[in-house]
Amino acid sequence: MKVDFHVHTNRSIDGVHRPREMVKHAKNVGLDAIAITDHNQLFPWNEAKRLSKEFGILVIPGIEGGNFAFEKHWIALGIKERPVFKKISEFSKLMEDRSGLAIAPHPYTRLGYHNYADLGFKVVEAFNGTEPKASKKINHIDGISEVTGSDSHAAPMLGFCWTFIDACETLEDIFESVRRGLCISQGKRIPLSRCLHLYGVYFTNRILCRPFNMIYSFNEIAQSP
Repeated sequence: MKVDFHVHTNRSIDGVHRPREMVKHAKNVGLDAIAITDHNQLFPWNEAKRLSKEFGILVIPGIEGGNFAFEKHWIALGIKERPVFKKISEFSKLMEDRSGLAIAPHPYTRLGYHNYADLGFKVVEAFNGTEPKASKKINHIDGISEVTGSDSHAAPMLGFCWTFIDACETLEDIFESVRRGLCISQGKRIPLSRCLHLYGVYFTNRILCRPFNMIYSFNEIAQSP
């Protein structure tokens, strides 16, 4: 299976396309599953199931937590409620107890945990489609599985990199294969032209067309835990 573990929709402050558009495009470019990980918003299970059925691609409900601009980020997948913890070192164990998957995204960036192993993470984003230089700093550590996330914020950014997983097409099988390390990062960096396309669409659709929504969203960021 080809799985992208890090995808944003327009429900993130920095995303531009609706969930349905992202899922449809993911299917068109040959992905078998994507995890929708909007900033500080857990994707609903019922919507994930509906989109999975409509497009024939597994949609994994998730969330990318941590204050969007000021705190280091974490990814939680396969849970029905936002995880609550006091220390990041508690996060991975909490997710295991809930049969979910905890991922340390873009660890060697300003908003990533470079000491992810010491903090108990068992899965790391070893390749990020928009941060290839940081990805090269990953130290391969026994017992820590490595996955790929495109970190796409627009539909045209999907399909350039993914995680190949030896698993059946169920959430449980995917998570178990990842935990066992039966996964391989594949693909390449998202082309600069696709990233620049994102900025153009973002400016048009989110700043010019919906300026008041942007103000509201930034207020939410300032108040987010």
